[in-house]
Amino acid sequence: MTPQELKNSILQQAIQGKLVEQRPEEGTAEELFEQIQKEKQRLIADGKIKKEKPLPEITEDEKPFDIPENWKWVRLGSIVELNPKNDIDDLLEVSFIPMTHIADGYRNEHTFEVKKWGEIRKGFTHFATGDIGIAKITPCFQNKKSVIFTELKNGYGAGTTELSIVRVVNNSMLKEYLLWFFKSAYFIDNGVRSFTGTAGQQRIHKDYLSNCLLPLPPLSEQKRIVAKLEQLLPLCERLK
Repeated sequence: MTPQELKNSILQQAIQGKLVEQRPEEGTAEELFEQIQKEKQRLIADGKIKKEKPLPEITEDEKPFDIPENWKWVRLGSIVELNPKNDIDDLLEVSFIPMTHIADGYRNEHTFEVKKWGEIRKGFTHFATGDIGIAKITPCFQNKKSVIFTELKNGYGAGTTELSIVRVVNNSMLKEYLLWFFKSAYFIDNGVRSFTGTAGQQRIHKDYLSNCLLPLPPLSEQKRIVAKLEQLLPLCERLK
């Protein structure tokens, strides 16, 4: 087994609930899901996020593998905000991030340039500190160009239009768990199967993220999974 195959295997174990033990006292993903729904409805009522179109029910035939009883299969769009917009002053200095400034592979790294918001407000993808950016075009998508944006200038930024943005609803999910999910072979392979467009300009389907099936663990288990991944994956690099 190569280091790459080992990493893929470890991530698959993580999203199947086999990397750390389940603890009854940590509650269930169903409880977490209900909390997220209530928070999303509150934000919609306050006009802070847009109301989304209903997502299809998840059928048994769709579920690709078994997960623990206290986990829950959800559609990604039901628990996060996708592609939000920034409403800030045009003179504010913010971060500008082209695709070349985002690391590929299993790294969670980016750099940025500083620009005035008015210079990049139109024609670019909006994001803020804490958002997750995922490349949606080949080959960047397959190369795992995904990142949690950190320490952005004044907390905001914009960048390449070839990014999809995922925003967690008021810290209801662990961003790092989602990032590792986005780097899993399960997520990448299904995204490739959704590709549309001509050769060399293929992208994930516009509805892939919102409809993507995510295995949701309780929040405390998410934290333990991320801690274990951050312990194991560097060891794979040393093997390499």
